[in-house]
Amino acid sequence: MNTAKQVETSDARKRQAIVVKATDGVEVDLGIGVNCVVRVKVGPLDPDYTHFSVVGLELLKDGYLNFHSHMFSERVVICSRGAGRVYAEGRQHLVSKGTTMFWGNGFPVKVEQDGEDPLLLSVIALPPGPESRFDLFGYTSERQMDLTKLREIVGIRLQAEDSAHAASGRFVIVHDEEGDEYWQAAPSLGVVSIMMAPPILPVTHFCVASQLLDPGAFVRPHGHVLSEEIVIVTEGSGLAVVEGVEYEIAAGDLVVLPPPLIHNFINNTEKPLKYCGVFLPPSVEGALRETGIRKLPGQPRPEVKRNPMTERLLVEKYGFIIPGVSPKETAPAKRLN
Repeated sequence: MNTAKQVETSDARKRQAIVVKATDGVEVDLGIGVNCVVRVKVGPLDPDYTHFSVVGLELLKDGYLNFHSHMFSERVVICSRGAGRVYAEGRQHLVSKGTTMFWGNGFPVKVEQDGEDPLLLSVIALPPGPESRFDLFGYTSERQMDLTKLREIVGIRLQAEDSAHAASGRFVIVHDEEGDEYWQAAPSLGVVSIMMAPPILPVTHFCVASQLLDPGAFVRPHGHVLSEEIVIVTEGSGLAVVEGVEYEIAAGDLVVLPPPLIHNFINNTEKPLKYCGVFLPPSVEGALRETGIRKLPGQPRPEVKRNPMTERLLVEKYGFIIPGVSPKETAPAKRLN
């Protein structure tokens, strides 16, 4: 897409990473909201990324999305700016910076902006959501297919408020600092939080975790053998480093990191940097628990030690790629005659 920075790698066989700023993307009109800007950032028209999509929703003052559901995809929704409300299961849920949600397929929701600042949401849809098809919704008014018919074809269903109470068990909301939090060792001083993973998540093919880096802290270069990492910055600014190339990032920005690209994050500012990562398939939640120390209310930061055995644990048990640390070689299986 012409708004994304395609990050070149030295290996042509690797899929490319993508970096997209908060206000970039191809704008589409779903015809289901007011004062709402929808920006497609990653979608199935990119041959490298046909298994999910990422769309930014910016609800301006008094903006809203009517009750609707996606019949063929489930959505992870991450807030990086502003405040608002989500209506689901007959209840009103407050949304603010750092809030993470799961909207199951077929589950109806309504979203409203509140306050003076725009409400900025990032929507990761699995498989790609119909709103990512900017080739359909992005038509000019002269060429636009009837939106009612188009929504029906691609699986966007509008529902009345009184019928939206029927679905249950497919909506999860976790506010900032409500996840399972763990102190981390230097140089990545700060806290990681497991926001969504089984059993609170009704699916098992991904997990969501956030990381807060203190001023001056950084994550060491690493990669993942199998997991794709979809990162949304929710607070502050800093650097994302992909295969040795630095990119400035700030709240609302998107970074997509396919395996096995080496990457890391740096907080080069005097304020906290926080970002949320969706991992497909899940791989880091166990590592974060095993290598960190549980953060308890009222307890001071403990000393978290990390040693070469910790690195080997990450590599051999959790599929991390750490430069200079080779996975343990295993003997070849014996052939049975």
